[in-house]
Amino acid sequence: MAVMPRPFAPVPAPPPHFPVGGPVPAADLVGREGYLRRLVERLEDGQHVLVAGPRRIGKTSLVLEALRRLRRRGQHTAYVDCLGATDLRGLGERLADAVLQNLTGVERTFEQAKAIAAGMRPTVKVRYEHVELALQLARETNAQRFVEGALDLPQALAKRSGKRVVVAFDEFQAAGRLGPRMFDVMRAHFQAQRGVAYAFLGSEQGILEELFSAKGHAFYRFAVPLDLSDAGGHRFGIDPDDWLEYLRGKFAEKKLAIDEASVDRLLDATGGHPQDTMQVCAALYYLMRDTGARTVTADLLGVAYEQAMRELERPFALHWGELGTHKYLQQVTKRIAHGAVLYAAEGDGATVPRPEVLRALRALEERGLVVRLGRGRYDFVEPMFGEYVRRLDEAVLVAAIVPKR
Repeated sequence: MAVMPRPFAPVPAPPPHFPVGGPVPAADLVGREGYLRRLVERLEDGQHVLVAGPRRIGKTSLVLEALRRLRRRGQHTAYVDCLGATDLRGLGERLADAVLQNLTGVERTFEQAKAIAAGMRPTVKVRYEHVELALQLARETNAQRFVEGALDLPQALAKRSGKRVVVAFDEFQAAGRLGPRMFDVMRAHFQAQRGVAYAFLGSEQGILEELFSAKGHAFYRFAVPLDLSDAGGHRFGIDPDDWLEYLRGKFAEKKLAIDEASVDRLLDATGGHPQDTMQVCAALYYLMRDTGARTVTADLLGVAYEQAMRELERPFALHWGELGTHKYLQQVTKRIAHGAVLYAAEGDGATVPRPEVLRALRALEERGLVVRLGRGRYDFVEPMFGEYVRRLDEAVLVAAIVPKR
């Protein structure tokens, strides 16, 4: 009798050699091992943590890897992106899905709970005991009571399983916009829970720091902040030597070579910003593959940088356009880009009062676009965005010089 061959299990496609535009695999988390260990240890011990910082520096990638390691150690985990929720019920359903997935291994499990609660057959094989925790919640029609019930699910799972549950809320500041006193409600539920640890991520540092550090705010001293920068003072917490080791290894995998001087030039151009550095490296890799070059040169690096600038032009233009909707933000941004005196009386032909400069600087910091280096000194979180701003003025100057036909 012939034996039928077993179907092959699907194999996920490998990630790009230099991943950009989203969370990256653990192998591409450059120089983050020490931070990851601290993060995992805190959460495993039941400590709540705050991970705040500008967008695109690797917060989500780090927390997803931390959750993966915690699952390997036997913990239950849940990841909730608050930015994608448009209302209270949407946030509650995202949390319920993430919690129930620990029991079923199926995404969007709460849809199956709603089907069972309505007397229908679920569309996937889900046992009753897998969704029992959420059946009463699935029948709730009041949005406020629904989200409060969802907030209690991590505690219910911890109590039922006897395992710690670790919940990560990404872009946590967005949750506060979904309803009045939402943060107060969340704190009231979280502080009474046992066996649950929370990680709060966010890119609007000003809002999060006030929420977790200022007296009178809902989450005052509720979580320990874990800064992505380290004691060595390296920007973004990544030692240049880690970049050198990583880049040499990545290029060597494809039988390509990059020397220390080229890595230094690359990091000077990108400031070591994780995503922007990856963006230039991806452009460089494909350029070398297309041209047949085997060794990185200054010319190849220059071409790759310009290609990455073109790829980043759209998100940078969106940043710039949004700044234009607020008085003085573009003017102050230009002063930072050109290294001009921030509190000068004149800028772009218009007076910028000192209090307005201070307000603009605070707004730029809250948006994660600039960082304060010292008294009266600021720099861009992304040096490539600073280059984009400088080039805006160069384009205007060229347009004024070149005669129209």
